[in-house]
Amino acid sequence: MKKIEGSPKNLKQLLQNTKYAIHDYQREYMWQKNHIEELIDDLTSEFLEYYKPEDDRSKVADYGVYFMGSIVLAGRENAIIDGQQRLTSLTLILIHLVNRLRVIGKSYNLIEAMIYSEAFGKKSFNINVDDREECMGALFRGDVYDVTNASESVVNLCCRYNDISTTLPVHIKDEMLLHFCDWIAEKVFFIEIVAAAE
Repeated sequence: MKKIEGSPKNLKQLLQNTKYAIHDYQREYMWQKNHIEELIDDLTSEFLEYYKPEDDRSKVADYGVYFMGSIVLAGRENAIIDGQQRLTSLTLILIHLVNRLRVIGKSYNLIEAMIYSEAFGKKSFNINVDDREECMGALFRGDVYDVTNASESVVNLCCRYNDISTTLPVHIKDEMLLHFCDWIAEKVFFIEIVAAAE
């Protein structure tokens, strides 16, 4: 008998210092350019509904929320059963934001803690898939990753990251970055459904 529990969680609550597994039999990261562009369009248009250039960052607390649907987890090992395409894509967006902040001489520790965490002196990504680790590390450092002989997931990760890098700056200018980071962390919500064996 399985017990299913659902609770609303924002992206910060879902990703910060939490490790997720993706089983081998789960499908690859498959999102294409149109999927990532649609997500960026949805997120940025929702954010820009509220954002005003004169807003102090504390005003973001009053901005509206964006609901991303449900994420389904297998309780004991925190494996993502449903939602890995969206969570992986959001992680790529977070990596892009960290890299842009770096370029303008700023940093945001909370966003970094949503991408990776550290234990016993070793950093690892919060969505932890062995064959993606090297590629994700390169993207996080702002390096170009060679996709020759890479898996379908890794090729798609690199391509979608490039799509984010060309699409997101059109909507979110540098002066909005910290407000947008606050909003993504605090105001983007999922319903987390945990299926746990009794």
